[in-house]
Amino acid sequence: MNNAAFVLIAIGLSVVVSLVIWLASRKPQTFMSSIDDFEREMKALGRDPSSGRPSRSRRRAPGIDPRDDLDAREEHRP
Repeated sequence: MNNAAFVLIAIGLSVVVSLVIWLASRKPQTFMSSIDDFEREMKALGRDPSSGRPSRSRRRAPGIDPRDDLDAREEHRP
């Protein structure tokens, strides 16, 4: 056999091995897989509304006026 045959055999084997590795490592692409991916990302970004946990917003307690803090800061200015 000549050198070109060996090169073609090496290229063919590398293509076959690459395809086998790619097929074995790819994620399944069913109809629901993209929906499941989206749902997983949405859960990672925000809280689940059905969990019943309160949100972590920075709300003040009832009866405290945020303008009171502003008035107190203005009194201490030189």
